[in-house]
Amino acid sequence: MSLPSKYRELLLSDLEPGEMYRRCLAAISHDELSADYALTETIVYATEVRYAIDVIANGPPERLWNFGDLDGRSTSRLFEVLDGVPEMRLAFAGSGPYPITALLAAQRYPDARDIACIDNNIVGHLLGRAVVDAMDLAITSVFAEAADVDYSPFDVVVVAAMVSGKQQLVDQVLRTSDALVVVRGEAGVSDPRLVEINATFRDDGSVKA
Repeated sequence: MSLPSKYRELLLSDLEPGEMYRRCLAAISHDELSADYALTETIVYATEVRYAIDVIANGPPERLWNFGDLDGRSTSRLFEVLDGVPEMRLAFAGSGPYPITALLAAQRYPDARDIACIDNNIVGHLLGRAVVDAMDLAITSVFAEAADVDYSPFDVVVVAAMVSGKQQLVDQVLRTSDALVVVRGEAGVSDPRLVEINATFRDDGSVKA
């Protein structure tokens, strides 16, 4: 679908990126649009790119802002899980241009053995790497399809909300590694090593307005 002018104006406005994102979601709901992956990617990437550029240009912000977690419950639930993992080796699949989960984890767990960002979009990979460098955090970046990565060295794999085909990826990680899997959204899988965190995203990575 072509992007309606209302959304173009919001994305190019001077609004704080998180507020811009929230207004786009409200508009999608109001307009009763079907938010497919293309529309979702446009809105989410525009938000993340703006946050990323601000960090690259101005250095670390006073507070890392998870724009997709308005009430903080998603982040709190993630930390409830991660706090119990010793000597953490964490992979973040679908990290994007502003890899907030990895950034928050690196700040909270400075002694983690490894935190790796994985993304298959070259813009997301390069901007995410630049953000990590600007933040001076011990995070590695991998440009790859999430399904092509060997997760056996990791203790935890976090699957981002916008990753499409979550069920297939989660199945693969559980089958080929001993890692605990944390997925933002519903994976459609039942396993004692799987933790699902409520998110307004479908399995195909599109947002539920």
